[in-house]
Order: sequence, then structure tokens, then C-alpha cells
Amino acid sequence: MLERIGRKIPPLNPLRAFEVAARHLSFTHAADELCVTQGAISRSVKALEDYLGEPLFERSGHGLVLTERSDAFAARLSEGFHHLGEAADEFRGIRSPRTLTVRTYTSFLIGFLIPHLPAFQLRHPDIKVHLVSATDAAEFTREQVDVRIRYGRGQWKNVESTLLFKDELRPVCSPRLLDPAKRPYPIETLQEQVLLHQETRQADWSHWLAQVGAAGLKGRDDIVFDELSIAYQAAIAGLGLVMAQKAYFRREVAEGSLFEPFDEALIRDFGYYLTVPIMRRDSQHVRLFKRWLLETVENGRSDEPRSAAPNGGKLRTAAISMPSNTGPANTPKDRMVA
Repeated sequence: MLERIGRKIPPLNPLRAFEVAARHLSFTHAADELCVTQGAISRSVKALEDYLGEPLFERSGHGLVLTERSDAFAARLSEGFHHLGEAADEFRGIRSPRTLTVRTYTSFLIGFLIPHLPAFQLRHPDIKVHLVSATDAAEFTREQVDVRIRYGRGQWKNVESTLLFKDELRPVCSPRLLDPAKRPYPIETLQEQVLLHQETRQADWSHWLAQVGAAGLKGRDDIVFDELSIAYQAAIAGLGLVMAQKAYFRREVAEGSLFEPFDEALIRDFGYYLTVPIMRRDSQHVRLFKRWLLETVENGRSDEPRSAAPNGGKLRTAAISMPSNTGPANTPKDRMVA
């Protein structure tokens, strides 16, 4: 007869108290969510720490901080409590709409995701998409985030990363600023124009100018914006030229509200990645969204606008490899507005 081996599970109340406190990084907010006192949360977390034999939080001048081990532990607990809730709903015959939370840059939302999102909603009307626009380094364990679009080299801990597209930048402007019929323009044209920048990506112009052999060339003026999406809108309004992600403006280029005055494009070894916490990669609504987004990106590649290079001309591209300690922003911490 086989001996039955039981799995020893810590008390559920302390587990729940820790999971909520880890999500908020606050005993006070955890107490509010669970409708108990702050002291009850503190005692529950202490009981769990005694059970596990190590501290779960580090105290700092800014409040609670998770250790590397407790961070991963909290992520698994969040997923576990989510599945418990789903199981209870199914048992009671309750079918609640599934919510997919997607966190990404404002420019990616405006330039790429939102214009295509209606197609996803038509295909999957039972999935409610919650969009979060943010550029800081908040972790999946601190928020209920299913998918995050990130800019970098795809090397992040505890997530599954899938490349969407590489960093491909081109100067674009409104036809009200320059005549599209006269393209391609000489690079020296920029000396008479206003160059638009985003404050954490001001190196984009210098990298492109260095590639085309015009290092040190200056525009008539420079305008710096704190949001890249605002810089893009300024270009559409005719205020100046901006370095734009090709994937963001296929529609505007095809419709003629923007055009590419020069042939050269800057391709770097950074890119945009769909990242999913390891514990959520098998979630059905995450897999459906991932499949749809990859299809959308691929369809965009096969439907390039012809107006970008009139008379059958081909746009020239060149790749540039950026060392990890340089570039438009602090990429390893993922803090740039991309």
C-alpha cells in the first residue's frame, strides 16, 4: 500500500494578509481591503514569517520593500487566490467577464494599440481590456497586470518576453511643413527646421544624424516634450520634425498626414516586447491577447504603405548596436517613455 504524503500548507489567513500587503506595499491599505485593523495585518505577516523562518519585508525610509524571494512568493500567491476565486464562482454558477490588464507606454497606446484594439474586442467580446498608461518600473506583483509592453532587449526576470518589433526610427513631418513631392530632401534641410524631442529620448536625433554622416548638425530650434505622444502630435500639427517609430504611423503615412522626408531609417538592437509574468503565461485570456497582438504586428509588416517611398523608391535602413550603458534612457530599469 502506497503511503499518502500530505502537503503542509501555511495558515490561509496569514497568506492572504501577506498577499494583500505585498500588493499594496502597505499594512494600512491591506487592512482597508480586508476590513481588519493594521495590527491584525502586522500580526498575520509576523506569524507567516515565523512559519517560513525568514522575513518577508524589508523596512526602508520609503516604507515596505519585498525581498527577492518574497516578491516571487507573493506573485504565486496572487495567482493562487485568483484561481480560488474563479473556482468558487464556477461552483456557484457565476460567470463574470474576464478582465485583461495591459500596462504600456502612452505613445504605444496611442500610436499602435488603441487603433487596433476594436478588432480584438470584436473577436473576443467576453474579455474586458483594462489599459494602464505608465512608464515607471512597477512590478507585476504590486499590481494586477497581466501583460506589459516593454522597451529594451527582452532580458527581464520572472517574465516571458516575446519580441513585437525592433526599434525603427524615421524622421517624419506634416506635408504642411515640407512638400512630399520633393522628397528625398538633403540632410542640410534640417538646419532650417525645428526638431522635436522627448526629454528621455533626445539621443534619437543625434544617433540618426551620426548614421547619415551629419553628426553635429543642428536644427533651427529644438522643442522638448515630456511625453513622446505629445511630440508626435506636434509633428502632425506642423510644428516640426520628430523621430518616430515606424510601427506607430503606418496609417498616418498612408493617409498623407505625415510623410518621411528622408530615405534613411535608424534600426537599433532595442525593441518592443510583450512580457507576461511566468505565473500568468498559461492564462487563456493572456494567450488569446498575445496571439492576436502578434498577428496584428505581422499583418502590419505585410501591409506597408506605398506613399512613404513614391515612384517605387526603396527606403534605406541601417542597424546600430547600442551598448548597454548608453542610449536614450535608463533602459535596464525600463523608465523611458518609449
